[in-house]
Amino acid sequence: MKTGDQIQVQACKTDGTVYRSWHTTIETMDADSVVTVSPAGSMMQDKKRGNVLIQHALRSYYWHDKFYNLIEAFDTQGNLIEIYINIASPPEFKNDIMSFKDHELDVSKYPPKAAQLIDEDEFAEAAVKYQYTQEFQEKMYSAAEEALELANHWQAKPSPFFCN
Repeated sequence: MKTGDQIQVQACKTDGTVYRSWHTTIETMDADSVVTVSPAGSMMQDKKRGNVLIQHALRSYYWHDKFYNLIEAFDTQGNLIEIYINIASPPEFKNDIMSFKDHELDVSKYPPKAAQLIDEDEFAEAAVKYQYTQEFQEKMYSAAEEALELANHWQAKPSPFFCN
């Protein structure tokens, strides 16, 4: 995989079940991370909703050593409208597919408002369903605290699909 390649991304439940999948383009990659971009109108396969179009241009950051990934969402004028962080496993790569396990806890920030921890109820359900240990739950909440700080100080680059 290299910059400019189109890859498939799979968002999985903790047990490995794919619940969402889409194609995206690698914007940059290095030893620490992969950054992808997806234009508004791209197709996404969602297990519950079927095939849906992505409404906003997205830039996604996946770090190899972090238990979260960050998504910048841009409107059609190129304005940043949301920063969304999935508390999730670092990405895994196999056969030109990048996947991650979503642990259901999330952070959302709608600038200029402060970031918020969301979906704690979904995380609690997942903790029971997948038998998360107390240690794992604490590790995910620690990642969420780091993600809240990151979201509140994040400086987004301009939208990759809009030029002023």
